[in-house]
Amino acid sequence: VGCASIWSSEYWGKKGDVPLWMYRKRLDEPKPGEPPKPVVFFVHGSSVSSRVFDLKVPGQSEWSVMDAFAYYGFDCWTMDHENYGKSGRTSGNSDIASGVEDLKVAMEVVARETGRQKFHFIGESSGALRACAYAMVALELIDRLLFAAFLYTQDG
Repeated sequence: VGCASIWSSEYWGKKGDVPLWMYRKRLDEPKPGEPPKPVVFFVHGSSVSSRVFDLKVPGQSEWSVMDAFAYYGFDCWTMDHENYGKSGRTSGNSDIASGVEDLKVAMEVVARETGRQKFHFIGESSGALRACAYAMVALELIDRLLFAAFLYTQDG
């Protein structure tokens, strides 16, 4: 990859009173006027936070899927859904519908920061359900969807 290095930054979105933490990685810091890179947004499941996509293991390399996608030329984003990781805590349940509302907030931030209007999504476990449900309400913003370990609820 030459002299390119991984750049990262944190962002915040706001869903009502709930702060939503977002994280971004890509090769090199964005520069004004450069063409935008394709965006891939990683959507976490119900058992983990967004950090599952950016694992750092002492003595090991290449465990961060965000780093791998960044080296392939993507602008990588993820977020902690409500009640996960660094995002705000509420008394509510962070169900699939709530995750869709989280993604609506996130895509506003991503669009503003990247200039892109269409995004790739990778949903893991119930994150696949969140990404799929989001696609149902915002199909015009979807470029490609990838579902990993798609959760089967046996309900509907």
